[in-house]
Amino acid sequence: MKPLPDTPPTPHSADPIELVAQGTSMPPTSSRVTSELDDPEVKDLGWRSDSVRTPSLIQGIPNDDLFMIIRRFNKQVQHVRAIPASAPGFLDLEISEDEEFSPDKLRANIERLYMTVIVGMATFGKHIARLRSWNEPRRTAKFCAAYFIAWSMGLLPALLVGSILILIFHPEYREKMFPPAPIAAVSMTSGNLQIPRAGTLGSGDSLSGAPEAYQGEAVEQEASHFVAALGAIGAGTIMGQGGSPKRKHGEPRADEKGDADGEMETETDNGDNTSDDSIAGALPDPSDFALHAKNVKDTANSDGVHDPAADVAKKSVESALWEKMRPVMRILADIADTWERFGNAIIPVPPFPKYTARLRLAGVLVPLLLASLFVPAALVVHGTTFALGVVFFGKPIISRFTDKFTHRFPHWRRLLELRRTLLKGVPTNAQLTLTLLRVAEQAKAPLPPPPVSRPHHTAAAVDASNPAPTHPPQAAEALKEHDFAFDTDNYAIEGVDHDHPQASENVDGETTDGESADDAASGGKKKKTGSKVLALIKKTAHTGVSGVLGVDHLKAKIGNEHSKRRLGAVAPPPEKQDAAAAPEPQADVDADEKRLAQERADAALQREGPTSFSARVEGKKGLLMLVTGAASPCLAWVPEKSFRAALAAPSRIPGKGGDDAAGLPAAFTIGLGDVVALRKMGGFGWKGRLLVGWATGRDVVDGLEVVDRWGGRRVVTAIRGRDELFNRLVAMPTLSWECL
Repeated sequence: MKPLPDTPPTPHSADPIELVAQGTSMPPTSSRVTSELDDPEVKDLGWRSDSVRTPSLIQGIPNDDLFMIIRRFNKQVQHVRAIPASAPGFLDLEISEDEEFSPDKLRANIERLYMTVIVGMATFGKHIARLRSWNEPRRTAKFCAAYFIAWSMGLLPALLVGSILILIFHPEYREKMFPPAPIAAVSMTSGNLQIPRAGTLGSGDSLSGAPEAYQGEAVEQEASHFVAALGAIGAGTIMGQGGSPKRKHGEPRADEKGDADGEMETETDNGDNTSDDSIAGALPDPSDFALHAKNVKDTANSDGVHDPAADVAKKSVESALWEKMRPVMRILADIADTWERFGNAIIPVPPFPKYTARLRLAGVLVPLLLASLFVPAALVVHGTTFALGVVFFGKPIISRFTDKFTHRFPHWRRLLELRRTLLKGVPTNAQLTLTLLRVAEQAKAPLPPPPVSRPHHTAAAVDASNPAPTHPPQAAEALKEHDFAFDTDNYAIEGVDHDHPQASENVDGETTDGESADDAASGGKKKKTGSKVLALIKKTAHTGVSGVLGVDHLKAKIGNEHSKRRLGAVAPPPEKQDAAAAPEPQADVDADEKRLAQERADAALQREGPTSFSARVEGKKGLLMLVTGAASPCLAWVPEKSFRAALAAPSRIPGKGGDDAAGLPAAFTIGLGDVVALRKMGGFGWKGRLLVGWATGRDVVDGLEVVDRWGGRRVVTAIRGRDELFNRLVAMPTLSWECL
């Protein structure tokens, strides 16, 4: 996050309207049709693709940072449950105590750990390497002088604590003491500049420097591939294979118990009710390959003789590991949460107060500063070693004391958690995102979805990239053109190979060596042959997937519930969407009203948010409407046929006054105050999603399950704006949540 303005509003005095952008992005004047579902009380800050967004939707937060945390929130938060309102000073959206383990959650937490702790520690290490390199002699000389002066006076601890206090309370000194630099452009070992492994400096906060269209996308891709690489290494270790991984992204297997609570991408039904004829059900589980390979390898090494003792060991080890996975996952989540809380405490974001968390941190550091000035170092060492001895040898006494204390105060350990003491009221990034979503809802201006990255956004950077350990001299020249925040005159550039094959290329990229040109031509020929094979495989997969989707339509007509839920999960091609949206020409004058009604309906059905979303219920097309301006806010679903029929005659929008009988006929409504749980769902599961998306080249649209207080469950599928609808529902100010 960027540093805040000098006087950001506080949560006690700030009006949400003052935090959210005042400008409203309205549709262009050339639009012929206005949607019939626009709520006049809800501002549109950029939901339409052709609207221009304001530079800062939330005061104090650049749009790039805002969209980055929303994008990560969409991936992290998948299943929430309503809880009573939190006590004053505490935040909701904490992890539930009865959270269930799933491999998808473990994968998400490892990715969070990479993006926060691993990248953060790498950044710190590279700052230290730059200081030690003396490439910035004035800055390093100041650190050196301060260190040895404090050492000679016995004030090193005071210098360390005092420096931390300065960095906490004076953001301007952070850039002076530690000038920022792109992480990928600095060597961890020498502190010199280096050519990023991507071959180009396309991002500043990633370790590879890979290109990105929007802030944070490169490090998110790195985190995903980091988890995939760990899985590939583990599989290779089990199967006895080495070398680079041959698969792109190995996803963890789904929970064998079925649709586990909070699982990110699941089938829409649980356990025994899961359809066996779905695409995901027909695919093998990739993570089972390693276990099967281990069994085959053991059988081969034992001359084909099965060892029953091996089964006992296998079951014991697997059960023990799966039992420990839940606390391991929770530890990873707590580490990432604590890291994010410290970051948000040091650099607070509106509407959170500017100094409350920092003063609380200072309340811990100032006594340490005073103690370092007056307490002799020998006494500190003597007392620390005594405490270590008591902890090591006093287990019986300590255990007896803690048992009695726990019996009297069962929840005393919870009171010692940092999020309840030192970091009380400081949000994680997910809690910060939820707070900003709520602020926008209170201002009647829901935040628009993050922009979608397209291949042409990074085409030039991708063409310039060359992922390799060494790079031609042209890459060094390109790196020198970067505008660094420090003097780079004394910095050497590592990773340059003057004998690189591309070193002989001219400015236009044409090779001067005839042999290199022949190699390039032969390489292109080989690539063309491989592309033909891949195209044949993709065509075969496309045929099979299309056949399964066609059978789903037939099964849905005869009442198969699983097939009904999968209808519409694959978005139609753009040309079919345009053909469906185009109104048929009408010859007679009496048909003008029907044509106008059809235009209004088509315009409404093509809109995705902020108040209406196209969706299906039991395979039927319709609109999911979020009505917040009524006396009783609700979520309503209107079938497409009823919607078109209502627009053909004078009608009113639900919640905007008038007779309900004259409004849009909703098939069902759910009061927002009655919602007790929300869960994101995928109609094909993650295996089927990968296959369908790759084979058809079309988007796979996911669904949402809504549970009310009476136990009723409504599964709505094929919601194009599923994440945006989920965010608006969890941002309702009257509800508090916990993550499952």
